Amino acid sequence: MPADALRVAVVGIDGSGKSTVIRLLTGGATVSCLRAHENPDGPLHALSRHLGAMSRDADRLGAPDLKLAVLYLQMCTYAVTERFFIREMGAQVVISERHPIVDALVYIPIYRSAIERATGPDRPAELRRGLASLDTANVEAALAWCERLGRRLGDTPDLTTVAADLVRLADLPAEEQAAALAVRFDVSLPDVVVFLDIDVAEARRRIHERDRPPEMHERQDRLRQIREGYDTALKSLEKPRVHRILADTASPAELAAEIDRLITE
Repeated sequence: MPADALRVAVVGIDGSGKSTVIRLLTGGATVSCLRAHENPDGPLHALSRHLGAMSRDADRLGAPDLKLAVLYLQMCTYAVTERFFIREMGAQVVISERHPIVDALVYIPIYRSAIERATGPDRPAELRRGLASLDTANVEAALAWCERLGRRLGDTPDLTTVAADLVRLADLPAEEQAAALAVRFDVSLPDVVVFLDIDVAEARRRIHERDRPPEMHERQDRLRQIREGYDTALKSLEKPRVHRILADTASPAELAAEIDRLITE
């Protein structure tokens, strides 16, 4: 990877305006960390659509361990995307909506209690039955991606147990967690993190205005935990330069202009 490539992550709770703002940025190649199919000219579009469908199925089934497993697989697409835009497209700046390491540090603790409640000796069998009820093409795509990741990691992720493996990382200090996640995701921390901070009540109002059902973690108490999680995680990491921007009242265009200025500087 070119040493002069600048990697910027825009993070924040759902409803903070990340996806809207990132579409307005002009300072580099803008990509989605979770939804590779939304990256024009990028790779892994078909896989990304299959994983997106499985994420919605996990919400429908009320399966937090499957939800985290699919979230992990989605985040694993980011390394391929980042390298593609830098090496193949020649991007000098890559701006991502979310970042796999930063967001994993936030979301793994959020899902931990729900996953531990669901975990038991019969849980893998229950999840296999749940997977059998899903669209075969989506499950086959996820399993093929697990096998591809296994060739790099030396251990193929198991959809029925990967969430339990991930939550155990939450016992490590933040820097050790970040190092372990960097290996799993095959990516390093970004150079700059822009944290769009917003009041939870305003975020919830925006979420309810969307034309899709809320996700499992978009309850008010969870959003509050996620906001605190970003604050804790970003303070614990030494490498990224962190810029906190209040997003409650600023328009998307104003936020994008401020981020473009940060990148230029």
